[in-house]
Amino acid sequence: MPSPSRDPNVLALLGLVAVLAILAISGIALYVTYQHPALAQPLTVAAGVAAVLLAAVGLTLTRR
Repeated sequence: MPSPSRDPNVLALLGLVAVLAILAISGIALYVTYQHPALAQPLTVAAGVAAVLLAAVGLTLTRR
C-alpha cells in the first residue's frame, strides 16, 4: 500500500489546491493595487506575487 504522501492522487489534489490558492492571492494583490494605484502597477505586482508563490510551491513539491 503506497504512502499517502506519495500517492499520485493526493499530490495532484495538493497541486490543484496550491494553484487555486496562488490564483486567489494574486487576485487579492491585483485588487489592492488597482484600488490603490500609488502602491505599484497592478499587473506587475500580481505577476511578481504569483511567480514567488509558484517558485515556493515548486521547490516544496520537488524536495525529497
